[in-house]
Amino acid sequence: MRQYLELTIDVKPFQAVQLILENKEIKSALIFDDYKVTGDDEKEISILVFEKFFFRTGNTASLTVTVDNFGGVTVVKCISSGNGDGILDIDWGVGKSFIKQIRKKLDSHIIEVMKET
Repeated sequence: MRQYLELTIDVKPFQAVQLILENKEIKSALIFDDYKVTGDDEKEISILVFEKFFFRTGNTASLTVTVDNFGGVTVVKCISSGNGDGILDIDWGVGKSFIKQIRKKLDSHIIEVMKET
């Protein structure tokens, strides 16, 4: 079952990534990261992919996080996947707990939660 979180924050994308990666548990699950600065106006984008095995479901879940300021404000999007179990794709809260770690690190910088499932 996929879980999704989209929010705006009051720090630049690269600063947000630094905050996220301060969490050692999250940092140890990082399998891919990419950082780009585009154009003369120095818009930033970061893409992070995490993978973690959860014993309670017996599955490996992934979390993709994009952080950009292309629209003038920094937007963070978190999408968890691969964490469902069985035909009904029940994830027993794995996706939410994976995303919750990211949200907790950015909590004091959140301007608005735009979407959450």
